[in-house]
Amino acid sequence: MFTPEVLWPIGALLLLGVLIYGMIQYKTRNRRNDPITEAAAKRLFDDPASYDEATRAELEKGVRPS
Repeated sequence: MFTPEVLWPIGALLLLGVLIYGMIQYKTRNRRNDPITEAAAKRLFDDPASYDEATRAELEKGVRPS
């Protein structure tokens, strides 16, 4: 007979895997792009209607590949 308690270790391992993946993604991100991200977030927050494809393309020019 199947018992739901079997799912606890599976869920714990899945959660652990997701947390490890998130930590790796955070540690390997390109911090040189933080000012560009902040500028984009500020423009979008200040006036969402003015943040169009041209503004996005302008900000993407400054993105440095990792």
